[in-house]
Amino acid sequence: MFAFRSLLLMLGLAATCPAIAVEPTLELPPPLELNLAPGLCEAPATLSDLSLQTAVQIALCKAPRVRQAHLSIEEELANLRTAHAKYLPTLDANADANRIGKRVKYPDHTGANHSLHTNSGNARLGLSWLLFDSGRRDAQYDSAHARLTAALYSQVLANRDRAVAVADSYYKACHAAVSAEAARQAVSRAKQSLQATQRLREGGVGSLADEQLAKLAWQRNLVDNDTKATTAAISRAVLATTIGLPGQSAINLSKAPDSTFRANPTTASRRAGHLSPSPVAGSNDIHSQLNERIITAVRNHPRLAAARASTQAANAEAQAINAQHLPGVTLQADRHTGFTPPASSVAKQKVNGWSVGFTVHIPIFDGYAIKHATDAARVRAQSARETERSIWLEEELKLLTDVSQMTSANHKEALLKDAEASAQQAYRSAQVRYQEGVGTALELLKALDELASIQQTAIDVHYELLATRFRVSVALDTLPPVRIERH
Repeated sequence: MFAFRSLLLMLGLAATCPAIAVEPTLELPPPLELNLAPGLCEAPATLSDLSLQTAVQIALCKAPRVRQAHLSIEEELANLRTAHAKYLPTLDANADANRIGKRVKYPDHTGANHSLHTNSGNARLGLSWLLFDSGRRDAQYDSAHARLTAALYSQVLANRDRAVAVADSYYKACHAAVSAEAARQAVSRAKQSLQATQRLREGGVGSLADEQLAKLAWQRNLVDNDTKATTAAISRAVLATTIGLPGQSAINLSKAPDSTFRANPTTASRRAGHLSPSPVAGSNDIHSQLNERIITAVRNHPRLAAARASTQAANAEAQAINAQHLPGVTLQADRHTGFTPPASSVAKQKVNGWSVGFTVHIPIFDGYAIKHATDAARVRAQSARETERSIWLEEELKLLTDVSQMTSANHKEALLKDAEASAQQAYRSAQVRYQEGVGTALELLKALDELASIQQTAIDVHYELLATRFRVSVALDTLPPVRIERH
């Protein structure tokens, strides 16, 4: 009775332990604020007039990488619950039932012959509870908790990476569509130039050489038009695949401004949606503010946060391995009942017993296996810390590069807008001069090529700027309104 009361007391004391009684809550990382429309994953996706927001929403519902990241969270959550369960006692029940037959003969003493036919059964209820393990379970729980945290940030990272990948594919598809339209316009202008040379030659003013040069330019633009039309079709297939849909899905890109990506109003005061500084700020203040925002963005990057959690998991794993060669105390309780016949009698024997006690385990020597395993775990923890540093440097370089490219593209876009206007004026002037017989076909074709080249360069810079802006916006954890058409 004393042992039974002691067992109940131990159970009551252990149940008051916070680590056993209550499973701690998790601090979730901030999600990527995309204002996702409810029910989009369940409803069929509408791919006509596809906007960037809809494309990202579909990707976050259907892209395999995003779904894998979510499944990883479920796996690590199950591992955390498994680690939590190790604080609780284990209870085992065993039972067996047998039919026993036994016959004994004595050739020299036949009177002593006997036989046995009876039943045998046993039942056992056992309890085992590890009360003290020198911190091994705590370290295993911390490791599982850190891995779950890493999985949570990895999902945020998967969402961000998928959003950036979709935006990149989306703008490339827009770029290809606009380039194809520009190529069709170039074909139209080249055809007009060819018709102009034909009219002049038929009127006896132009030459056959001019007509052949104009025809060559028209044919070259036809080839370029076919190439860019094919590129546009391929880019739409790439966009569909990036979203998580079959590549043959029919996609029509939106022609209207896409202003659906906006920062959360509650966080707008601390997350600016652009990099434009205040007009009254000095250049040193602007540079300092930009550097501070970049440092903050890199420090809070989910990839770096996941790496920090992985480092914590590696440190906890090293502690758990090290605790294996430290003492441990286990509570054992057993209740046994059964009935069996004795070996030399037909009488049945009933057994009813119990036991309560402690087992102390003290490792003495294991061939230094735990020591070597601990050293390996510590090296893995050091490697994880170096991975943190590497990720910091990589993400900082990416963001600095994107910011520099965005600044340069902004400047180039303004210059190209003026250059395109000049090229338009030069082409119209060359066209008028040639029709009046003052200019030459070479001047007209050169102006035509310059206009097409400037327009294509402007298209390239514009959509590269949009993609870079989106990457920077996501890196700074805000999504400003985005326009997808050229002006």
